[in-house]
Amino acid sequence: MRDYTSLTWKEVEALDRSKTIIVLPVGSIEQHGPHLPLDTDSLTAKYIANRISETYADFDLIIAPPFCYTYAKPSCVFPGTISMQGETLIKLTRDILYSFIQHGFRKILIINGHMENTDFLIEGISLALEGENRAKTILCNWWEMISEKEMMAIFGPDWKGWVDEHAALVETSLMLCIAPALVRKDKMVDDRRKNKFEFRILPWDMTNYPASGVFSATRGASGEKGERLMEHVLKELGNLIENEFMRGM
Repeated sequence: MRDYTSLTWKEVEALDRSKTIIVLPVGSIEQHGPHLPLDTDSLTAKYIANRISETYADFDLIIAPPFCYTYAKPSCVFPGTISMQGETLIKLTRDILYSFIQHGFRKILIINGHMENTDFLIEGISLALEGENRAKTILCNWWEMISEKEMMAIFGPDWKGWVDEHAALVETSLMLCIAPALVRKDKMVDDRRKNKFEFRILPWDMTNYPASGVFSATRGASGEKGERLMEHVLKELGNLIENEFMRGM
């Protein structure tokens, strides 16, 4: 694994821009129930970036410093959550990507671990690429890299769908795989929201949030299932990198 910040400017200057792929992990500092750490999304994005770099050593990947402070406004009712305005995340994304592009990098992969970031990241990417026809940026929400069929094969009847997946079965399994020491197993709970459409009804009704911050059941979570999910994600990410960045080089 190569870390961007460990390079000297001379080493950056020497990089082959036609081959180098900048990998930018994006997460959040957001409540994840009483059993998972606030940086669950950031840890997941960074872990995927590192595993991709280790798994596909033939790809010339460099891991950029992650975005940890992002848009987490819906969870600000819970202590510990830190959020910026969506406009700020747009500008942050635009400016950082523009800097990479100014330095001649033409291949950027963003690995996002926090759903609420998506639209703001897309806008920031679009602004950074305005008038630039040589650079390509791929935004990858890791959960979009695995099919419903594969989710059912891993989690069976415990899988209830993405709409209620927050600090629940999947994220708990991933953290048991990524950083088991950070999972407070004695504090795992099964909870749920009353209204699944709440994010599209504004202003948000915070009384609809489960008191635990867990949106669905954690039962059935395991590190082994988290690893199986991770293997699917890594395989699809490898295919994506090969098809979009490596083919035709």
